[in-house]
Amino acid sequence: LVGMKCDNLSLLAELLRAAGLFMRWFGQVIQPSFESSDANDNHFSNNPTTRLKCRGMLLLYCKILEMETPTIESPDIPRFSSICLFRATYGNDDLTVSARKTVVESIDGCVFLVNALTKRDQPIPRLFSVLRNVHHLVSTVPASAALMDKAIDSLNEKTSSNDGEFESKYGLVEVLVDNLTWTVQSLPPFPGDKSDRRSEMASEILRSLFAVDVRRASKYLPSNDTMTKIGVILCDLLKLPNVDDRVHQCKLAVVALLLNAPEEYSGYLLANGGIIPLIDIMKYQASAIIARKRSRPDDAASIVPIMLVLGKLAQANETVLKMIRDEVFPLDAEKAFEEMAFAEVTKKKSEGKVKAKNMAPLDAPIGTLRWKLIRLMTWTESNVKRSVCELLWTLCGQDSTQFILRTGFGNAIHFLGIKGIVNLPAGVDT
Repeated sequence: LVGMKCDNLSLLAELLRAAGLFMRWFGQVIQPSFESSDANDNHFSNNPTTRLKCRGMLLLYCKILEMETPTIESPDIPRFSSICLFRATYGNDDLTVSARKTVVESIDGCVFLVNALTKRDQPIPRLFSVLRNVHHLVSTVPASAALMDKAIDSLNEKTSSNDGEFESKYGLVEVLVDNLTWTVQSLPPFPGDKSDRRSEMASEILRSLFAVDVRRASKYLPSNDTMTKIGVILCDLLKLPNVDDRVHQCKLAVVALLLNAPEEYSGYLLANGGIIPLIDIMKYQASAIIARKRSRPDDAASIVPIMLVLGKLAQANETVLKMIRDEVFPLDAEKAFEEMAFAEVTKKKSEGKVKAKNMAPLDAPIGTLRWKLIRLMTWTESNVKRSVCELLWTLCGQDSTQFILRTGFGNAIHFLGIKGIVNLPAGVDT
């Protein structure tokens, strides 16, 4: 690239952009129309993207990632090549799956991506594109995480031969965490203006960390130092003001990552101010779903992760449990609730182990957080109502009578039936 004339650089950039856009268009527009029809496989016998996804082109995309652009004003050709690599390997059709396999197993694509990921002083859009490739491969090809660890090992060995230092536990997770740290802590203050893509980068890194953890394919388990560094960044992100939706999306990515957090993270988040922001996310997500007034397919993705995370943290730490409970069932309303609960229990109406049968919650004023959560207990999306019920069950100390008093027998009966505490009518799905 250094020796190429400006016109040739521009031509190469436009060719790569055209190739990436063509693969995207064919994959998103043309291919689905064939798959949804009754057409036979002959429609794909002459797939026009075949040559763009062949071994030689895949290797070319990878090789260009290593090249340097002559000047700041030059087209960012490595970025366009990274986009082509992503488009060539993104999809589930046979051709694309084969291309993905070629990148990982045949042309050392993981090595090229690691080299690009660890390169310093590169434009944010290019780094974001490389990260998207890393996330995609780790998510779809479990073996790729270990291959990237191995590639990072090789880089460390080269570094150790030059300066005499060698970090024995520095793999893909550590590289991702270092990139996340820079993304969040660099200037200008995160997330920057509307043109700043660091928020997208942060979300992509968080999703990559989640994919590595879920797959458990990484060679190294993160060290305590790495886990602490992750915790610091996660708390920094959670405590950011919601200046726009970009920050909120980063926080949702944090929530997803916390699904796999070790139990001791509960105390860490508590000590570093991370619990209240998580509760605020629950409030916002619950309010957004209730405001729609009807179930939607994306409801589960909106509310289930935060419910599971808060439930997990509450079970691991009694102080966290109390904080969440006090937000859902405020202390200033407890005296009135306890008086109503006492009156209800003294009626001596019971169902099995349950010592109360009030059909409606005793204290859930319209618009309050507890009212919204109780409404979600009977939501038509099964994962939504189950996750909400599980959190409220935890907040009630897994006490069936307390659960009924708080939420109402009509709302709680199905969940208690699943738990085997009350008998459900024959034929009811559990």
